[in-house]
Formats: sequence, C-alpha cells, structure tokens
Amino acid sequence: MIHETWLAFPAGILISTVVSSIGLGGGILWMPFFLIILKLRPEIAVLTSLLIQTAGMGSGALAFFRQKRVDHRLALFLLLIAVPGITAGAHLAKRVDASHIEIILGILVMTTAFLFVSSNEKYDDLGEPKAEIRKAWRYSWVTMLASVVSGMLSISMSEWLIPMMRSKLSLRMSIAIGTCIFITFGTCVIGSSVHLLIGGKANFSVVLWGVPGVIIGGQIGPRITTKIDERLLKEIFIFLLTLVGIHLIYNSY
Repeated sequence: MIHETWLAFPAGILISTVVSSIGLGGGILWMPFFLIILKLRPEIAVLTSLLIQTAGMGSGALAFFRQKRVDHRLALFLLLIAVPGITAGAHLAKRVDASHIEIILGILVMTTAFLFVSSNEKYDDLGEPKAEIRKAWRYSWVTMLASVVSGMLSISMSEWLIPMMRSKLSLRMSIAIGTCIFITFGTCVIGSSVHLLIGGKANFSVVLWGVPGVIIGGQIGPRITTKIDERLLKEIFIFLLTLVGIHLIYNSY
C-alpha cells in the first residue's frame, strides 16, 4: 500500500488530534501506521515519522514558548543529555532486523498503554514553574534510556518524562506538557539530522501528505479536551495502543 500515501493526511489529522489532546508525541502511533498500513521499511518509517513530527511539534513548541509555559533551561539540559542516546538509537535502527523492530515497537506500545493505565497524573496546575537542574540531574538516566528509543523508533520521550517532571521535579502540569513538547521538537530535529547524516531515507510523498494533517489535528486536539472527558480520551488511547501492540508482536513472527 505504499502508493496510498494520501492516507497520511487523514491519519495525520487523527494522530495529531489524539496526541495533542493528551500532551504526547505522535511517534507511538505513526510508526505502527507506517509499518502496518503503508508497509514502509522500518528504517524509512523512522525518518519519515521524525520529519512529520518535526513540523507538527514545531508549531506546538512555539505556541507553548510564547505562552511562557516551557522551562527552557530544563528542556535544553535534557536535550543535551539526549544527543548521545538519539545518535546511538539511529545507528541501532540501521542494524536491527525488521522483524525485531516490530516486536520491540509492539512491546513499547503495550508498555505505554500500561503506563497510562497505572498513571494517576492529574491535569491540575499545582506545582513549580521551574525545576532545579541539580535535582533533574539525578533522573537524567530516564532521559538517556528514552533518547535511545527515540532515535531508534522516533517515539517521543514524553511518556517517560511527564511522570518524572510531575512526581520528582514537582513541575506544574501545563509546564511539564509544554516543556515535553519543546523537547520532542528538539529530539525530532536532532534525530532527523542524525538519520540523514548516516544515509537514512524517508518517503517524502508521505511527509508532504502528513504535514498538513498534523497541523490541522494540532488545532483540533486542544479544543476536544474542553468537550470530552479526560478519562474517556485516555481509555480510547489505551484501547488503541493495546490493539496495535498485540498486532505488531503477532506480525513479527
């Protein structure tokens, strides 16, 4: 179905709407879409996903930055820590067998669903506007591990960073989300650059269809959150991730 690249447009609207409504990156859904629906090779799917997310997260990061809802010192600190991991992940993506990529992605997708089930994070705005860098350093290992996965599979680090920022660094939820979106934009730029430098290839037809979709979806998502119960959004997301994860693991055999 690689010729059906126009499907990236409605998929972009749907994926961007879902992830922007709950403050995550889109890689967790883009990769399954590329592998299962468009049948892209994993190494092409990763760079294609990163390029689309760069466009989608760029506008979101700018909006949060203008609203002063980004802890820029924390974001830059974590991005510096993430560079080696993203580079390592990009090299791993070129060496790991395609079937192994699918099973790893399937496990990560189901792990993310489990994290959402077990998470009790509230969307209130209690907490600090800034984090202590010295305190953040203690949990830098979370960023290091997540950055390898990000470079390898284009998956956002937000799933791991938001709980850390809330429970360990005591950041306000709005600041945690804004900072993570800014970090996701940075990791997408770094990841895309590394993949291109080591000879990575993308399906630019898919990128051209996907970018307008994520821009539209990025405007719909925040509006939906004011009309649909947050718990319902999470339940839909968890159900979707569980189905996708099972299919990826089954398809890898």
